[in-house]
Amino acid sequence: MGIPIQPFHEIGAHAQVDADVILGYRYPGDSQPTRIGDHAIIRSGSIIYANTTIGHRFQCGHQVLIRAEVTIGNRCVVHHKCTLEGRLRIGDGVKIMAHVYLPSRTVIGNMVFIGPGTTFLNAKYPMRQDGVQGATIEDGVTIGGGVTICPGVTIGRGSFIGAGTLVNKDVPPDTLAYGVPVKFHPLPESLAGGNLPEQLLPQTDLFGAQHDDSWKNEPLPPR
Repeated sequence: MGIPIQPFHEIGAHAQVDADVILGYRYPGDSQPTRIGDHAIIRSGSIIYANTTIGHRFQCGHQVLIRAEVTIGNRCVVHHKCTLEGRLRIGDGVKIMAHVYLPSRTVIGNMVFIGPGTTFLNAKYPMRQDGVQGATIEDGVTIGGGVTICPGVTIGRGSFIGAGTLVNKDVPPDTLAYGVPVKFHPLPESLAGGNLPEQLLPQTDLFGAQHDDSWKNEPLPPR
């Protein structure tokens, strides 16, 4: 007998959920519904698997896929056509731009920005060795567009990764990193101090809500 197709989710107050969205997609062995906090905005074509937990003020674009055993904090944005494979941990105030791929065992800290078209990897020798190990992105990191992040690397707190970079080794905290392969440079004073809360925390959308100051009344995540 197949798995019954029925609602398997819990979502908080004041949610905006488009048509053609699947919340709590069932799979063999699932045990918990999808749980999403208050004030969510979920665009058409998106699928979120069961056994996933998401905080309040979550917003996702069209055709986003979030698989099972994913934990996402408060005030996070996942833009159009991103794929988040299972077994991920994402902190608060994270903004992931369009066409980003996050494989399982990736860990993202608080107040992180990930530019469009960035690809994370979790296997150095796929199909030739067992096991996977995703990257770890510490708090307050900015990652430019079109970056490739290799398996198992750590990007240190407050670092800034330039567009198109191949990150094939650990990046120290508070570092400017760019190049193929990556090279390290001093972080300019103008880029120091982590990502700006007013850039990451408001739940705004060019074609939706235009103003959200509610984040000012909440404790700021580490950055």
